[in-house]
Amino acid sequence: MAERKDRYNEMKSEYIHPFVEAAVKVLGEVTGGQVCRGAVSLRTSVVTTQGIASLVGIFGEAEGRMILDMGRDTARSLASAMKNQDIEEGDELISATVNELANIIAGRAVSDMANQGRSFNITSPTLFSGKEMNVFNTTLETVVIPLETEAGQVIINLAIRPRDQAY
Repeated sequence: MAERKDRYNEMKSEYIHPFVEAAVKVLGEVTGGQVCRGAVSLRTSVVTTQGIASLVGIFGEAEGRMILDMGRDTARSLASAMKNQDIEEGDELISATVNELANIIAGRAVSDMANQGRSFNITSPTLFSGKEMNVFNTTLETVVIPLETEAGQVIINLAIRPRDQAY
């Protein structure tokens, strides 16, 4: 049993690192600054959003989801940096940019894993807007990775497990 748990944790790590690395690179490219990783934590129940979040489903040899989560001011700053123009609060470009960032991050992670012989796909991103919205998942542990950027804090919530892992 301990051997199976160690293997599960090792595989989880193999799946998580490509998403974190992709997020650090993409956010650094967008902001033109350094991205610092905060303390990683594990959440076994509800994920509460900061204001605007994009969910990308992950499937293939493992399944789960990534939620890219941030406050509205951070989203506006990232959209302004990415579009190279000042974006006003309420502009639809903010939502589109958050979804685009989530798609780019997940796409890079999946591509990196494909280069290592892994088989994954992602769904189109789905946007959620609202401060302190709760995302429930009773079957997956969520790894929470806070990232500090020039634009503000971005949180990656990643829940992924091998397909053969029992519910």
